[in-house]
Amino acid sequence: MRLAIHQPNFFPWLGLFHKIASVDRFMFFDHVQAPDGKSWLSRNRILIDGDVRWLTIPIKRHSGQRISDVAINYSGNFARKHLGTLRQAYGKSPHFDEVFEFLETLYAQKFDKLSRFNEEFIRSVCSRTGIGTSFCRSSELVEAFPELLGQAGNELVLNLSLKAAASGYLSGSGCTDFIEQESFSTNGIEFAFQHFVHPSYRQGKGDAPFVSHLSSLDALFSVGFSGLEELWA
Repeated sequence: MRLAIHQPNFFPWLGLFHKIASVDRFMFFDHVQAPDGKSWLSRNRILIDGDVRWLTIPIKRHSGQRISDVAINYSGNFARKHLGTLRQAYGKSPHFDEVFEFLETLYAQKFDKLSRFNEEFIRSVCSRTGIGTSFCRSSELVEAFPELLGQAGNELVLNLSLKAAASGYLSGSGCTDFIEQESFSTNGIEFAFQHFVHPSYRQGKGDAPFVSHLSSLDALFSVGFSGLEELWA
């Protein structure tokens, strides 16, 4: 069983879906401390009239809280504002209707926790694009194996993989400062780095240069669920 681990990011970029599609099981890394400042957990980039803008979901900030405990702040009507912004940005896109309806349903569920909102988006996109990868959470493993608490870096990733009975581990490139590849092979786990080249697609209108590494929403509105899988194939 090949495993990948990553935080449950907000409307994540295409590379995360490529990673999920490349493994048998994907673990939401949700038991660790949430960043105190701005992060991909609660915001991502979209394109409005050719300009890159941030779409941010409001959260209740408490220093030291775990990712799984971060609550969404519903004191303002952010859902209506988000949907209005997305209509402005992508209302004329080829697949606006199907994607917007999907997002309306997602926002209407009013998840209490940010991680659950993000997970639901990720799981739903995978389901609608034919990705059969199974999902789990690091918080579930930590509950079953309390000795994982307090671990960090390579030790934590390795032991999460071992507890999940992984025979292979697919890593992103953002952990090269702490990951120790040989420790995985020593423990019978085949280690590999993800290789993903961001694809281009028809984006917006006119001859403006393509903007990559946006939220996957940009691609969804442009190519639809049916065309998304081709972008990470």
